[in-house]
Amino acid sequence: MRNIFFYLERKLAAKFLLLLRKTIRFTVINQEASDNIRCIYMFWHRNLLPLTMQRAFSGAGVLVSSSNDGELIAGPLKELGYIAIRGSSTREGAKAMLEMIRAAKNISLAITPDGPKGPSGTIHPGIFQIALLAKVPIVAIASETSREWVFNSWDRFRFPKPFSRVTAVYSDPIYVKSKESFPEAEAALRSFMATEEKSFNAKQKRS
Repeated sequence: MRNIFFYLERKLAAKFLLLLRKTIRFTVINQEASDNIRCIYMFWHRNLLPLTMQRAFSGAGVLVSSSNDGELIAGPLKELGYIAIRGSSTREGAKAMLEMIRAAKNISLAITPDGPKGPSGTIHPGIFQIALLAKVPIVAIASETSREWVFNSWDRFRFPKPFSRVTAVYSDPIYVKSKESFPEAEAALRSFMATEEKSFNAKQKRS
C-alpha cells in the first residue's frame, strides 16, 4: 500500500508542477555561461520551487533526505528529470558530502546552502568543499517571482501563482581553487546575489 501511495504522489505532484510550469513565463539571463560545464548551481532555499520548475529536465543532482518524508520529494524530482542523491546534510553530513562529490564528477549539482533549516541567507562551507574536491565551479542563481504565495516559514518560501513571471539570473562560474579561497568565493557569491536582489527590488518599486 505504501508503494502505491508513493507512486501516485510522485506522478500527481510532478504532473501538477508541470501544468503550473506551462502557465509561467520564464525570463532567464546568462544561463548559457554554465550550460556546457559541470558546476554547482547555488540558490536560496526560498527560491527552490520556481527554480526547480525553471531547470526541469536538466539532469542536475539534488540532495534529498533518506527518510520516508524525503521520498515525497525525491519521487516528483525524478519525474522532473533530476537525480536524487539520498542522504542528510544534518545527521549524515560527511556521508552526504561524499555522495555529492562523487556525483559532481559526472553531473551538475543544485544546492541551497541555507537549507534545509536555515538561517536564511546562510552559506554553509560544505558547498565550497564540494566545489574544491570535485574541481567544479559554483554558479549562483538569483530569482524573482512577480506573483506568489509566500509561506510563513523560516525562509519565506515562495510558491509562484499561475500565470506569473519568474526571472532567473545566472552568475558567471566562480571557481574555488583552495581552502584559502573560500572567503573570496563566498564574497563573490554574496556580491552577485545582493546586486541582483537590489535590482529586483528597484524594478518592483518602479512597476
